Amino acid sequence: MTPVEIKDLYSFTFYGGLKAKGRNVVFVKAQANEADNNYQYDLMLCRNGQIKQLTDRKTVSSFTFENKKTLWFSLPAKDEKKTALWRLPLKGGEAILAEEIEQPDARILDFIHSDLMLVSIDHKPEDQHPHAEDYEVLAESPFYMNGQGFVAGNRTHYSLYDCKTKTLSDPITTGLKPAAFCVKDGRIYFAASEDKGAKQSFFNMSLYEYDPQTNLRTLLCNTHMDLFNLDADENRLLFFASNGKQIGLNSNPKLYAFDLTSRQLSQLVDWRECLGNTVGTDCALLGGNDTAMDGNRLCFTSTIVNHVNLFDVDGDALHQILEWPGTIHSFGFAKGELYFIGARPGELQELYKMENGEVIQVSNFHPELHDKYIAQAKPIFYTGSQNTSQMGWVLYPKDYDPNKKYPAILDIHGGPKTVYGTVFYHEMQVWASHGYFVFFCNPFGSDGQGNDYADLRGKYGTDDYDDLMNFTDTVLAQIPQIDPKRVGVTGGSYGGFMTNWIITHTGRFQAAASQRSISNWLSFWGTSDIGPEFVVDQQGCGLENPEQLWWHSPMRTISTATTPTLFIHSDEDYRCPIEQGYQMLNGLIQNGVDTKMVLFHQENHELSRSGKPVHRERRLEEITNWMDTYLQRKER
Repeated sequence: MTPVEIKDLYSFTFYGGLKAKGRNVVFVKAQANEADNNYQYDLMLCRNGQIKQLTDRKTVSSFTFENKKTLWFSLPAKDEKKTALWRLPLKGGEAILAEEIEQPDARILDFIHSDLMLVSIDHKPEDQHPHAEDYEVLAESPFYMNGQGFVAGNRTHYSLYDCKTKTLSDPITTGLKPAAFCVKDGRIYFAASEDKGAKQSFFNMSLYEYDPQTNLRTLLCNTHMDLFNLDADENRLLFFASNGKQIGLNSNPKLYAFDLTSRQLSQLVDWRECLGNTVGTDCALLGGNDTAMDGNRLCFTSTIVNHVNLFDVDGDALHQILEWPGTIHSFGFAKGELYFIGARPGELQELYKMENGEVIQVSNFHPELHDKYIAQAKPIFYTGSQNTSQMGWVLYPKDYDPNKKYPAILDIHGGPKTVYGTVFYHEMQVWASHGYFVFFCNPFGSDGQGNDYADLRGKYGTDDYDDLMNFTDTVLAQIPQIDPKRVGVTGGSYGGFMTNWIITHTGRFQAAASQRSISNWLSFWGTSDIGPEFVVDQQGCGLENPEQLWWHSPMRTISTATTPTLFIHSDEDYRCPIEQGYQMLNGLIQNGVDTKMVLFHQENHELSRSGKPVHRERRLEEITNWMDTYLQRKER
């Protein structure tokens, strides 16, 4: 068996965005391109169990079905101020350039009927001053967003494109911030909040109806909630939504129905788990969907402990469709048969279908892994801080010899309201192939176990820290082959915060790699794109209580840190801004502790998951080399 290497990233393919109509199942394929340092995106078709690639355009950005025989997709036009729309027959033939919209980055959403298309357009304010590109004018919050850059004044709106007249309508969502939509019986229904300009607000979305024939927009209902989706059965709008009263922004949503006849809103199901897939991996580049309609039944995914199951609501009855041990990233129904893109434990994404109650793997996208050493996650049970039995996992090193001692790495997930599961995780497999035990768990604050377990508000660095230390103690006690003097720790985002907290509260780890981290809640409040809302929500206070924010900040105890630590940050990370890492770096330098930062230009918070391929390679090399230096005693 050969080891998993860092450069294997270039052989992996990633899948998502699945949609189905008739017998056709179409989804997006992405692959890293080392030469161009980017990703190629193309459409794939599965029909009657046969898979083929539909496009060779490298940059497909959005698509939808016109009918069962034809789909449309969008590409950047040669004129950078336009978007090209292509029409593709699914039974064979070349794609035809059908339209060019006089807007860049237009995204196809759906067809209202054969000649009318719903599209999403980004509107940016124009600055007529000379050299306008040299400055930004910031007058609202958030003034930048991770992955989007400076967004002050930017708005996304829905518009209609008439394929006959080749005209784009004025926005139908003026004065609103749309969040979700569905098309039913020739009308558009969407959820949106009022555009209040300077300050972002939550839990204030309303439902609207738009009739293209009359150009009339009607307010249907003020929900006073945050909506996660919008679907429709025969006479109702169906959506998951949260009012934030359970545990704030991280509250799990409940399922609601809005009756289009009676105009009444009601709670349909008292769902208490999360919506969608929150299992972390660095091998799921593309987005997916959490809900889909199959006739009049609403189907949805939910993360349960460490894996993703599929459920449906038919009328007002809830059923479980599929208990799945891994992840479900995107799904849909073709002629009533379920197709989904997901991953089994220890594996990368494949296309599956459900036939006669059994799951069948349709694709074989990753034959290159068949001869690789893939460490299987072995469970370890420990007692959590909430006095509950919790499960973590350990990957054993390649060529494991029970008579030898090995180094190990504790890997901490982000979120905090996400989970680790047992699907293929590239960085962990690289370390296992290179002689490390790798261990990980879902400490208090993680998803998949209801609201109470996820409620970390005001407790950062307390119960979650205890869980991670208890888990580490349990792993070391049960696996004596791990050398306790050669254990490292790493994590990103919330995992970066916990790495910072760990090195400022214990010296038990011999090396650390803190990635895209939080170190100071006071400065994070004013510099993160989610700062004011997230800090108040998660810490229970804002700047009116600086003592509490400071108490939960790793920088408060930086003078005690002695662990050699690598910091990974990106200069366009507006979620956990680079100044958070600067503070920790300077603190360790002043302490005389071995440290360095690797700063990635033109990358954001998603570096490890969707950053430029060469940058992802360099990031993993830096972390691995750092651990090798202090845990394998190798020369840098």
